[in-house]
Formats: sequence, C-alpha cells, structure tokens
Amino acid sequence: MHDSTRPHGTLNRRRFLSLSSQSMLALSLSQLIPVNLLAEERLPALPDGLLRMGRDVFPHAFISDHHYVLPLLGLVGEQPALVARGLDELQQQARKAYDSPFEQLDEAERVALLTDIETTPFFKAVRSSLMFGLYDNKALFPLFGYEGSSWEYGGYVNRGFDDLNWL
Repeated sequence: MHDSTRPHGTLNRRRFLSLSSQSMLALSLSQLIPVNLLAEERLPALPDGLLRMGRDVFPHAFISDHHYVLPLLGLVGEQPALVARGLDELQQQARKAYDSPFEQLDEAERVALLTDIETTPFFKAVRSSLMFGLYDNKALFPLFGYEGSSWEYGGYVNRGFDDLNWL
C-alpha cells in the first residue's frame, strides 16, 4: 500500500534496493569499457621515431599509444640529451641503410636496426622506461591477465597461477 504522507524523495527499502541494483549494473558495465577507449585523447608530441621504437620493442596491439607515450615523455624529460643523441644515431643508420626515416621502414628493417643498437645506453633506457611504464601500470593489468597481488589470498598456487591465456 502506498503511503501518501511520506515525501516522494525519501529513501525506503524498495527505493534503496532499486538504486543499489542500478548502481551495481552500471559498475559492472563500466568494467566492459576497454582501457583503450578511455585513453583516446590528444597525445603529446614525441621526437620522431620514439613511439615507433617503443611499439617495436614492446609490441602490444591491444594497448593504446597513450600508454606508450607517458613513460617515453618521462624519459625525454629526464634524459633529453641521451634521447636526442640516440634517436639521431638511429635515424642516421636508417637513412644510411635504407634511405628512409626509421618510422617509415617496414617491421623487419626496424627490428634489424634495433637489434644493432640493443646494447646502447639509449636502447636500454627506452626499454627500461617502457618496461616499468607498461607492466607496472595497474590500469593495464587486466589486459595482460594479471589479477594483482596474490600473497594475501594464499599465493598463486591457490589462485590460478596457470590461467594466463596470452602467454
């Protein structure tokens, strides 16, 4: 029976359950939005070839450029001379070997050039920056199938240590 003396905006049991279920539905649907869609915004400019190099070193098609740009921007800010010198040498090698800038080469040619410089401080800095920038990013954990820390739940043996489907 409807109680007309009660104001319409008050919270009763039925309204509480309705709002709770709507909130849970909205929260569960929000988990279906890919991280890539949330990251589609205008990207800051990077030196030519640096983003392409990062994507070649850690090739994940399911990760947005945004997640590559942030750690690389940090590297450019921390070590601008190293990045400028390393990219300049990489571009020179690309032009010398293939008569084209690094970012315009096909994948096999880019990989060959990166293999040649993989022992340089520049390559190591880019690799390290991206390794921590991508694999230590909690927003990307679900995309890699990482469920987070497990020690407080009894360790990985009791929590699906072998359920990675991308490895």
